[in-house]
Amino acid sequence: MSSIRRKLLLTLIGALLAMGFVAAVATFFSAQLEFNKFLDTHLKETAEALSESVMHNFPGKSPTHLTIVGDADSYQIVIQVYDSATNSLWQRDGTPTLPLPEAPGFGMEKVDGRTWRTYSAAAGPLIITVAQDTAVRTQLAASSAFSILHPLLLLIPFVAIAVWIVVGSGLAPLERTARSVARRSPGSLTPISTKGLPAELSGLVRAINELMLRLNESLTAQQRFASDAAHELRTPLTALKLQVQLAQRAKTPEAQQKCFVKLNEGINRATRLVSQLLTLARLDPDARSKPVSTIRLAPLAMSVAEDMTPIAAQKSISVRAVAEEAQLDGMEDAVRLMISNLTDNAVRYTPEGGHIEIRTKAEGENVVIEVADDGPGIAPEERERVFDRFYRALGTKTSGTGLGLAIVKRIVDIHCGTIEIDDGIGGRGTCFRLRFPRLGASSAQ
Repeated sequence: MSSIRRKLLLTLIGALLAMGFVAAVATFFSAQLEFNKFLDTHLKETAEALSESVMHNFPGKSPTHLTIVGDADSYQIVIQVYDSATNSLWQRDGTPTLPLPEAPGFGMEKVDGRTWRTYSAAAGPLIITVAQDTAVRTQLAASSAFSILHPLLLLIPFVAIAVWIVVGSGLAPLERTARSVARRSPGSLTPISTKGLPAELSGLVRAINELMLRLNESLTAQQRFASDAAHELRTPLTALKLQVQLAQRAKTPEAQQKCFVKLNEGINRATRLVSQLLTLARLDPDARSKPVSTIRLAPLAMSVAEDMTPIAAQKSISVRAVAEEAQLDGMEDAVRLMISNLTDNAVRYTPEGGHIEIRTKAEGENVVIEVADDGPGIAPEERERVFDRFYRALGTKTSGTGLGLAIVKRIVDIHCGTIEIDDGIGGRGTCFRLRFPRLGASSAQ
C-alpha cells in the first residue's frame, strides 16, 4: 500500500537533491568561466612582470630564483625562459618543458597527456612562457561548486525530519477521521463532523456525508418497503388461507363454487398488490440514474385513454383525452404508468355514467398533465395523505392496494415535478394536476 507521507518525503528530498545538483553544475560552469578569466589575467600579469625582472637580472640569476608576487601554490604556475641568442632554456625544477610559442600571447599546449594554458611574452632575445595545467582550473571550479552543494547535503536530514513532522500533522485529521469511521457500527449513517478539518479533507468528508445521506434514504426506503410488504401481504394471504379452508369444508358444489369465486378474487387482489409493490421497489432506490428520452405527451395521453376505455365502459364511464402538444424529458414507461394509475384510480371511484378527462398542455417552461373526473372527490383534509403508502380514504367501498397514488408521487418526484389536487369536472370530483419542467429529468441527473 502506497504511503502519502513516504511519497512526499521522497519527492521533496529528491527535488532538493535535484535542485542542489543543478545548482552545483551551474555553479561549476559559472565558476570555471570566472576562474579562466581570472587565471588568464594572472598568467598575463605574471609573464609581463617577469619580462621586466628578467631583463635586469638575467643571466646573473636563474629564473628558478625569481619570486612571483601572488603566485599561490594552488595555482601551480610553470615558468620557462628561453634565450634565443644562446639557444638556452631556464625553468623551475620538476616542471615539464613547454614547446616554444609561435607568437606572443595566449595558447594551448599538450605535454605528456596534460593540457596547458600558456601565455608568452618577449623581452629582447628572451621568450618568457608562463603556463598552468587546465586540470587545476577544473579542480578549483569543482571545489567552488561543491562548497555550494555541501550545505544542502547537510540540510537533507533536517529537511526530511521537517517534512515528516509537517506531513504527519497534515495527515493527522485524515487518520482521526478514519478511526472515527472505523469505530462506527454498520448501521450508523450519521454525518461525519467536518469541524477542524482542512479544506482538502472537508471536501472529501462532505462528499462522503452526501453519499451516506443517499445511502440512508435508500436503506430507509428498503426497510419501509420490506415492512410495508410484510404487513400488507399478511392480510390477503390470511384471507386466501381461510377461503381454502372454507372450500375444503363446503358440503355442496354450490358452496364450493362460491368459495372458489371469492378465492379467485383474493388471488387477483394479492397479485395486484405484489405487482404494485414490485413497481414501487423498482422506483425507490435510484431511479434518476435510468436513461431518459423526449416524450410526446399528447399521443401518450390518447394511448392511455384508449387502453382504459374498455375497463371504464363496464361502468358506463367515458374516458377521453383533451391533449395539446407538449414534450417532457423523462422515462416514458414511468410517465405512462403514472397517467394509467391516476386514470385507473378515477375509474374505480367514479360512479356509473361518470366522465374522466386526461389533459396535457404546455405552460411557459413547464408542461402540465391533468387527470380529472366528476366522481365523489377527495375531502380537503385528506388530500395530503392520499399519497402515503397503503393509505385509503375513509368511507370508500372500492377495493385497492393503497399504492397507486404512492407510485404516482414517486414518479413525479423523480421527474422533479409537483402535484396538487383540485376540484374535477364541473366543480365536482377530483383533478390531479401534475406540473413538470420540460427538462426536469435531465436536470435532475
